[in-house]
Amino acid sequence: MLSFVKIARPWRRLGLAWALGLLGALATALPGHTAENLIVTFGILQRSIPIADLERFATTGELTPQLQIYRRQLQISDEQLSQIQEALSTPVSLSSVAVAQFLYTEQGILLLEQIGRVVQTPVRQANVQALRGALILAAADPEADFTLVNVLKTYPTEAMRIDLAEGLAIAQEVNQAILQSQAAFAQVQAIATAKAAANPVDAEALLQLVQSERQYGIDRIQVVVPGLPSPAQLYLPEVLPGQRGVPAEGFPLVVISHGLGGTINSYNYLAEYMATGGIAVATLEHPGSNDQQLYALLAGLSDAVVQDEEFLRRPRDVSLTLNTLDRLNQSPSPIRGRLDLDRVGIMGQSFGGYTALALTGASFDQAGLATACPPGTLSFNPSLLLQCQAARLGNPGSGLGDPRVKSVFVMNPIGSALFGPTGYGQIEVPIMVVAGTADTVAPAFPEQIEPFTWLTARDRYLLLINRGTHFSTIGDIAQGNQPLPIPPELIGLRPELVWEYMQVLGLAYFKLTLAGDQRFQPVLTPAFADALGGEPYLLSLVTTLTPEQDAPENPAEPPPAATPLPDAPLSPPPPAVSP
Repeated sequence: MLSFVKIARPWRRLGLAWALGLLGALATALPGHTAENLIVTFGILQRSIPIADLERFATTGELTPQLQIYRRQLQISDEQLSQIQEALSTPVSLSSVAVAQFLYTEQGILLLEQIGRVVQTPVRQANVQALRGALILAAADPEADFTLVNVLKTYPTEAMRIDLAEGLAIAQEVNQAILQSQAAFAQVQAIATAKAAANPVDAEALLQLVQSERQYGIDRIQVVVPGLPSPAQLYLPEVLPGQRGVPAEGFPLVVISHGLGGTINSYNYLAEYMATGGIAVATLEHPGSNDQQLYALLAGLSDAVVQDEEFLRRPRDVSLTLNTLDRLNQSPSPIRGRLDLDRVGIMGQSFGGYTALALTGASFDQAGLATACPPGTLSFNPSLLLQCQAARLGNPGSGLGDPRVKSVFVMNPIGSALFGPTGYGQIEVPIMVVAGTADTVAPAFPEQIEPFTWLTARDRYLLLINRGTHFSTIGDIAQGNQPLPIPPELIGLRPELVWEYMQVLGLAYFKLTLAGDQRFQPVLTPAFADALGGEPYLLSLVTTLTPEQDAPENPAEPPPAATPLPDAPLSPPPPAVSP
């Protein structure tokens, strides 16, 4: 940790200098005035609202006579009015450096172009530079919070135009996506509940079975991997006096691949738990998409969130690690004969989930990427901004696969557009897919539930965590020194409960799929998952799901276009009593 701090602090100083220089350039490049009015257009109709009136409303809740007229015309309810006030006034904790650096990346520019369909200059033109300048200057304002109303105030033209027709069209699409997701969640939960009721298990005895496997200590060994800049960490089960010994063929091995911005320590809690249960675990750091890469982006030392080639490097990082462990396992070394490289599993989260799927030999869906990329609207699925980078690489086919991989366990994986039905259909090894209903980065329906229906592997499991977020499974997400601190409401309540679920189910899953221990089959059932989960994170597990089941053909009609978007299930859950 000390070496980490020594690296991070100079980058922060560089980032501050870079930001000050950028703000100085903006001050001279952009017009010397800021927006005073918000022009709202709907076809040929047009209304002008003083931004000062919106600021007054955001601060006090008081409507000027003009805003009162608009409220009556649009029939805005008290609840909707409260939501609008909250949207205008809620601060976002992001530094000007973070905002500026992201908005100059490929993903940031694409996002600005999408927003430009709705937010325009007074002469009805999208202006990426003006919108970028407003966002950066609002984030850098030392006297005001980074809020939507402050962005309106800093827009560098005399007025900002909002194309209401485009905005409502986007809202309609997002509403439909949310309704479709909610319908899919309900379907999965209903199927799991019915299966659990029809096939009960002794959950307490099964939990004791999992716990009873933890008879080993942990021998932590740093492994230098040629081709990687930092060593991998091996968590090797250590035989304790009076306990079981090393299996004749060696311990099964699981490699953990972290997500974008993660570290080698992001899943210590999983590695340690599984090692004590007789599964060796190797963790590694992907240098092109770890926390240091994000620090480099924020410091101006990188112009991209990740480079395109990272989609190819990540699976190869894992294969290089396996090559090294295989060599050490067959030669005089502390691990000789203690690993079974014929029984290898991969765990991955988010971008690490992509990595795990690629290692199964799933190929890219070039046609699907061409259709989905670039996203034409403000997508309900932000992960597409990352997936679309792979469209420039060409299709590596099954070249990223590693035949040693016999089982995968993926949490919040991305890959719907990247792999498509064809790529997912090529996965033949057992697979567990974990999804969270409150994941706003890689939303559960498009990124996990629908792709689950494309799987043809004989052994497949889908675990839905009610109120689980994109960050619930990450062990070090709430610690300090994060490149981009994640607000607690995005992490979710008591993520340590989700970690416990991942420990129990992860150990049982690999005991079954790698060690072939059939005693653990009942653990991977709807009834056990239902019993294991508790408020605020209920669990639903299914082993089959067809495209007809994942969402009804005619989900509930979306609300009228002028109605604010529903916030469930993406809003943070209310406080709840722990199980």
